[in-house]
Amino acid sequence: MTNNIRVFAILALFAATWFMLRTTSAVTPVPIKKSLANFPHQVGEYHLAKTFQSSAEVLNMLGVDDYLQYNYVDDAGSRINLYVGYYTAVGVSGAYHSPKNCLPGGGWGIDGVKNVELAAGGKGEGRATVSQMLIRNGGEYQIVMYWYQNRGRIIASEYWEKIYLVLDAMLLQRRDGTFVRIMSTVPDKQIEATEARLKQFAEKTMALLEEHLPGRQL
Repeated sequence: MTNNIRVFAILALFAATWFMLRTTSAVTPVPIKKSLANFPHQVGEYHLAKTFQSSAEVLNMLGVDDYLQYNYVDDAGSRINLYVGYYTAVGVSGAYHSPKNCLPGGGWGIDGVKNVELAAGGKGEGRATVSQMLIRNGGEYQIVMYWYQNRGRIIASEYWEKIYLVLDAMLLQRRDGTFVRIMSTVPDKQIEATEARLKQFAEKTMALLEEHLPGRQL
């Protein structure tokens, strides 16, 4: 009897693995709703100060289907860098690169990682949670906030993003996804004030991105 249960469990595992591989490989790439090239040059009190263009080698490495990297500045001279990368099918044409792996280097290291709550999220969401890192190079600090804005969800964790990616590939045949990162230098060790600025910018950015990204319903 015990052997029969073991054989049944193994067969069930094989069947589940076959079903997951079959369904996740049959996803349909989803084009972006509105190009990021049309993203607003004004976000709250911040206006566009500089745009960045990645080289062909970098774009090929990232496999990103649309992206933007802008520097915004307010009237007080405070700067925020915004990066958004969109993938029509994550894991097929390209994949995310976590800031936890990419940012350390060149003297920069991670001093702390935590989740922070925002007062507003995407469309129809009252609140949202994003990831935040405090990075340091000698006496210079920067705060980095990032999240995944995928198929109608705001996701802070890399691990939950992967779980939802598999579930949506199975149930919706979709793997489209967006990585969003904002970062700013911390002047005079004013960490709390910098965090507050970034939180307000993140809330406005999420809402604006809803006009560009495919939501839960296509």
